[in-house]
Amino acid sequence: MKGLRVCQLRNIFMAKAKVLIFNSVLASLLLSACGSMPSTGPSSSDVIKVDSAETNDQNWQSKVMVVDVDDATMQNLSLSAPSYSLREFHSQAAYTGAVQVGDVLDITIWESPPAVLLGGALNSAGSGNAQTLRLPEQMVNQSGRISVPFIGAVNVSGKQPEVIQNEIKSRLKRMANQPQVMVRLAQNNSANVSVIQAGKSVRMPLTARGERVLDAVAAAGGVAERVQDVSVQLTRGELVRTVPFERLLADGRENVLLHSHDVVTLLSKPMSFTALGAVAKPQQIGFAQGNMSLSQALGQMGGLLDRRSDAKGVFVFRYEPLAELPMVKQEQWLAKGYDRQALIPVAYRVNLLDVGSLLRIQRFEVKNKDIVYVANAPLSEFQKFMQIIFSPVIGGVSSVDNIGN
Repeated sequence: MKGLRVCQLRNIFMAKAKVLIFNSVLASLLLSACGSMPSTGPSSSDVIKVDSAETNDQNWQSKVMVVDVDDATMQNLSLSAPSYSLREFHSQAAYTGAVQVGDVLDITIWESPPAVLLGGALNSAGSGNAQTLRLPEQMVNQSGRISVPFIGAVNVSGKQPEVIQNEIKSRLKRMANQPQVMVRLAQNNSANVSVIQAGKSVRMPLTARGERVLDAVAAAGGVAERVQDVSVQLTRGELVRTVPFERLLADGRENVLLHSHDVVTLLSKPMSFTALGAVAKPQQIGFAQGNMSLSQALGQMGGLLDRRSDAKGVFVFRYEPLAELPMVKQEQWLAKGYDRQALIPVAYRVNLLDVGSLLRIQRFEVKNKDIVYVANAPLSEFQKFMQIIFSPVIGGVSSVDNIGN
């Protein structure tokens, strides 16, 4: 009986010892776990706290402006969104084949028999052969003129070859017998398009036929990458526009006529965004300009992690020009000392639990160097917290059991 009581007392003592060990370990971990618990980034509430547009914190320079992606936000973004289309170039007149400074002309003159100006012997019947004179190729000088024998300088700048040959013919009629003239553009040096692709360039001369953007792509040898990875940029003077190659192929209105001195650039995945947070894999993803919506970006990222992600805490971080923010926000940032040319740190927040957000993210455009961040769910943080607490406790209790045994 005494041995049984001693065994019971020992079991009671060991049970109390386990409780004391558990409580002591739990207390120590509670004090340190919050500061040391691993995480992939800030929680949704942490991001919202740094909304500098809504706080008077002295350290406002290090904060960002949090904007909920709702219908009003989408409307404002659509007004400031760049145009990924080439249709603006439709309003400008196409190249007509007119001769300009630097072009090289080939001129041939015929004179009917009996040739008076070009000369020719008469036969016994009093007739002769037609005489032909082919002039050396001539480049249009800086004054826009060329020199033709017998008639001197001829102003050809801005004129079609047909107009030039009729003018030369008209001036020769006073001294030649039924003259005929042919003027041909031998070398087009004034109307060319530069096509640039992957470090190489091609100079494509224009003709009166009217070359288009896809003609320039073909002149460069086409595209080596997938069509969905390529964008086409057209530069004309100070106007620069870009269109995804897929849209250029599908919509004939984008295949605009080219002008002299246009620059066509083929861009292969020139842009990228970074995926961070509670995602399948933190990574940098490339995409063609104007060809990535937030819904597509989330798909490229592999979606959200079901057990870790906060569907109400999907953020897109970027710098926005102050002038493109809503007027109320502009005034708030101007009051902080920013000027109108400043770039403002903005975090766009999407709540995927809202059905309307599933439609908005199809129109929300991802830009170059954006960060798409998915916050951890509060439950996920709690689960990690409990694992940190109980893993060593369970191990410690097991050690006590081994000692007791």
